[in-house]
Amino acid sequence: MEHCDSEFARACRRFLHQHPELSGQEYNTAKYIRDKLTEFGIEFQEVGGTGTFAWIKGDNDNGRRILLRADIDALPIEEQTVLPYKSVNPGVMHACGHDIHTAALLAAAKKLATGKDKFSGTVLLAFQQAEEFGHGSQYFREQGLLTGYDRAFGVHIAPDVPLGTVVLSRKADAASCDFFRVTLTGRKAHTSKPHLGRDALQAGAVLVGEIAKLPRRLLPADEPVNVGIGVFKAGTSYNIIADSATIEGSFRAFSEVSRQKLQAGISELAGNVAAGYGVQAAVEYDCFARAIVNDETVREEVSQVVADLLGEDKIQLSETPVFGFAADDFAEYIREIPGVYAHVGTAQAGSDSAKVLHSEKLAPPDEVVEIAADLHINYALKFLGRAN
Repeated sequence: MEHCDSEFARACRRFLHQHPELSGQEYNTAKYIRDKLTEFGIEFQEVGGTGTFAWIKGDNDNGRRILLRADIDALPIEEQTVLPYKSVNPGVMHACGHDIHTAALLAAAKKLATGKDKFSGTVLLAFQQAEEFGHGSQYFREQGLLTGYDRAFGVHIAPDVPLGTVVLSRKADAASCDFFRVTLTGRKAHTSKPHLGRDALQAGAVLVGEIAKLPRRLLPADEPVNVGIGVFKAGTSYNIIADSATIEGSFRAFSEVSRQKLQAGISELAGNVAAGYGVQAAVEYDCFARAIVNDETVREEVSQVVADLLGEDKIQLSETPVFGFAADDFAEYIREIPGVYAHVGTAQAGSDSAKVLHSEKLAPPDEVVEIAADLHINYALKFLGRAN
């Protein structure tokens, strides 16, 4: 098995953790990535301003192409760890492990760039921006970069899994995530004369309750779906009938059929409730991510790499989605191409490595970077051939 330059991998992780940037603003992160790729002699192109797509060709071309992906953005969270390399950017933190994901892929790139004699075909590298916002992958799709390869592989940290253990979902790994916004437009009036107004607030209140009931009305009771509302805004004064209301939420599912039914159901429901209160309804949708469904053949390939690298006892096969109803737009990379998302454990007894994702105290150990990098390296070599 091949191994990354551990000192380089750790140094990358620490720099990236210390200098996090929000979705769509990853300019210095992109520069850091591109400077390292240039140093390694790896060709690349800019994608959507802060994304980077790179490629490494083996000494021979067997026609095979594998894509390795890492997300690079951070979260709007004030870090509360005691790490010596904690964030220097106020209110911004790598609280989802993207510093580790990026550093691991850079370390893998360095190793593969100096070992082209060990594989045939091409390794593609996607350093993707704006995963937390849900749209980073669209820039790669718009440039036609999410087709034309044979395998896709990604890694995500798992704070609830022991360090050194890798979890692979058997099929579904994460749910889809669709954002929706319902805007209701009515007419103002004094609350003492409700007959002169069109109450958008009352219509919105009813609609919020009805949306919550929608999954069980449309789908079988055992169909795993989730509908949540996080925003309901209406009204300007206690004695004025609200002439507008806004509702924002998301719905999540593991099947495309369920997604479509929920979207259609919300539109129909909004129209019906609005009509009953004499107001107008406008509904907007945005798909942040589709469901991640691991390919069984690729899962078996990756399982063998984990066994060879870490040992058979370090593999966990999950019968349920590891991410649950959370979403990740790695799904876009495997809509048409077989792929797998691997979850690498970070938990150590008595340490902050086991805090949940998006926690202001999340502090995974450096060893995780090396494990993730070695998974990238060895799966790429296994698939492309001529690996030691």
